[in-house]
Amino acid sequence: MPNTEKIALVPATNLERRVKRQVWALEHDFFAVTAPGLEELCAAELKALGLTQIEPQPGGVAFRGRWECLYLANLWLRTAGRVLLRLKDFRVHNWSDLPRQAMAVPWEVYLPAGGAVRVQVALRESNLKHSGRVAEEILGAAAQRLASLGLEPPVLAEGATDEALTIMARGAGRRASISLDLTGEHLHRRGYRLDPGQAPLREDLAAALLMLCGYDGQVPLLDPLCGSGTLAIEAGLLARGLAPGLGRAFKVEGLPCHRAPAFAHLQKKAAEKTRAQAPLPIEGRDRSAPALATARANALRAGLGQDLVFAKADFFKADPPAWGPGLVVINPPYGKRLGSVREAEEFAARLGRRLREAYAGWRCGVVLYLPNWAELLGLKRTSQLVAPHGGLKVTLLAGDL
Repeated sequence: MPNTEKIALVPATNLERRVKRQVWALEHDFFAVTAPGLEELCAAELKALGLTQIEPQPGGVAFRGRWECLYLANLWLRTAGRVLLRLKDFRVHNWSDLPRQAMAVPWEVYLPAGGAVRVQVALRESNLKHSGRVAEEILGAAAQRLASLGLEPPVLAEGATDEALTIMARGAGRRASISLDLTGEHLHRRGYRLDPGQAPLREDLAAALLMLCGYDGQVPLLDPLCGSGTLAIEAGLLARGLAPGLGRAFKVEGLPCHRAPAFAHLQKKAAEKTRAQAPLPIEGRDRSAPALATARANALRAGLGQDLVFAKADFFKADPPAWGPGLVVINPPYGKRLGSVREAEEFAARLGRRLREAYAGWRCGVVLYLPNWAELLGLKRTSQLVAPHGGLKVTLLAGDL
């Protein structure tokens, strides 16, 4: 009978040294993936976290730093979807460049022995052809590397499984990259919205609209068409300084290179920064009682049950809150809920009239599903960005009334 315990112990000892030398002691290249249009906001978030080597790029933000920077990004980023570790970025002259670069990755410090792995490949006019073969080469290199060290090689994940790690290979022209997803489930899935309601605004876009408006919790806020409450809840998280990644798990926690004490320390520091309550009122209104019930339940799951007020009211009839002026943020209904495009445009015009009549002196943030509707609102000193949402492109517009 072979001495399997001895075989396992030697790699484990070597592995610890490799992790310290090749991961914890070095700076790394990371990439925060965002929806197109949110790159500059995400870069500003990373800068606010104290990072300095930051470069917005199409589809996200590249940044460089020690391993702890990854934990900060996963804990705090509101406008990003996931954080990738750039394992390799290389020039492709011919096919042999791929296996050579893949073999040079120290897979043993990143992949758990025997773990399930999927390889996602995206090629655009790349010198690398055949995405299936690209995936096979990368997985084969990882398996060979781990097996050579006496570690159980990774296995290809079968079907859709949340347990698998994702390796991402990208090829465009004469360049290619290999990355590892260190986040897992999309960062915009904060965990509080079990019941999303009708046509909900994605959490990262809600946070982006608030950031575009300059919201930091130091002015009162009203969402008069709150639906399931996403805008009000994201405002509550910002106002209380709650890290959106607290209380959730990340893929990095299952890797050999995970630095658990450092992560626990950063989680503790994030929790200590949380304010006991929102400093100023945050109110959501809607004329639908079921929508308000959903919003209240979502707010409770987000830990904001005592910070947000939800009330039944018709925006076009109810007076503004007595505590105003402040910031009014709106994700108007659209699509089948309003009927034709003409009816939706008429609603936007009506919305603009009501804002100008009742909310003069307020700051305003609106999600627009057609950019030309911006002029119907009559906002001044505006700023805007365009981002994809639900198969559409929406315009996030901020300005003064």
